[in-house]
Amino acid sequence: MSKFVTYVIRLPEDQEATREIVNGVRALVEKNGGEITGTSNEDEMTILEMIEQHEDFREYIADEARAQAKELGAKAVQ
Repeated sequence: MSKFVTYVIRLPEDQEATREIVNGVRALVEKNGGEITGTSNEDEMTILEMIEQHEDFREYIADEARAQAKELGAKAVQ
C-alpha cells in the first residue's frame, strides 16, 4: 500500500469555512503522525488527466513519471 494519498476538495465560498477545513485537515494529519508533503491551490489531478488525454501526449512520459514517483515514495519511507 502506498504511503501517500491525494484528495481534491472543492472548498466553500465562505472564507472562514475554508480556513476551518484547511486547519482541520492539517491538525488531523499531524495528530495521527502524518506529514503533508505538498499542497496546491488547483485541481492537479484533473489537469494531469487532461494532459494525459491530449493527442500529442506520449504514454512513456506517464510511465517514466510514475516509476520515478514510486522511487521517491520508497526513499521517503526509509
